[in-house]
Amino acid sequence: MFYYYAHTSHKEGLESVRRGVACLKEAKRREVEYKLLVNDFRAALVAKELGIEGAVTIETIHDIDLVLERGDTLLIDSNEELPGQFESFCNDYKVFRMAQNCNEKPVFNEQIIYPWQEDTIFVDTIYSESLPKTKRVLFFGGDSDPSKSILKHKDFFSGLSMEILLGHYFFIDYEKELASIFDVSHESEEYPDLIRTSSNIITTSVQCAIESRISGANVIFVAQTALSECISILFKTYNISVVDDFNQNMMRRYLSEKIQIDPIIPINSVYDTFFSK
Repeated sequence: MFYYYAHTSHKEGLESVRRGVACLKEAKRREVEYKLLVNDFRAALVAKELGIEGAVTIETIHDIDLVLERGDTLLIDSNEELPGQFESFCNDYKVFRMAQNCNEKPVFNEQIIYPWQEDTIFVDTIYSESLPKTKRVLFFGGDSDPSKSILKHKDFFSGLSMEILLGHYFFIDYEKELASIFDVSHESEEYPDLIRTSSNIITTSVQCAIESRISGANVIFVAQTALSECISILFKTYNISVVDDFNQNMMRRYLSEKIQIDPIIPINSVYDTFFSK
């Protein structure tokens, strides 16, 4: 059995779930038994919306070994501190771990996956399908915004005629507060369709930036902190523009530029390693 553990919460968001869905759809195509592990019921519902049913919720990374059996394969996509029994994980299961920084190394005998490398991009194949683009400027500020960062930067959005794609973990009344900033608000369930059909996408989510670019959009990433070198290289390779911390002048310049949008077809060769029989 292949298990994908995606760490999720109202603070962490759902980037790991989107990667997990891409990976497990490939497992399904190859007729490999699989299971998605998440930390909350909402994440399980989103996974179902995206095409992976039956996700199992567990408390934290410490509870993984309550689900797995000796000989299973496990991919950990989490920034949690590794549990004290992680060495036992590596001895009992075939373990892969998603890197959280550019220079991450194995702790025991697990294999590290670097999701920013061109041959290990985890993106659902639906985003490679060519669809007609609607001329719109769409903003996606991630699936959670517990500090209401969008409201704090409302001047950044002024005069840009943007539409917003709401996050799955947004507060219940947050949409009403955002209505004065954006021309149109879209429900979180519309994510796949809007990412594939929007001409211009502005986001603070690395996973969304990659999916949007593969879908053929002009993509602008808002970097709230300094980008790591590996993500910077990926964005340059994918021709994704970067705006520093809600700088509106940079944003306006990138939106006005005519950027060559060439198609990108990601090839994830690590799947052969995961699903070899």
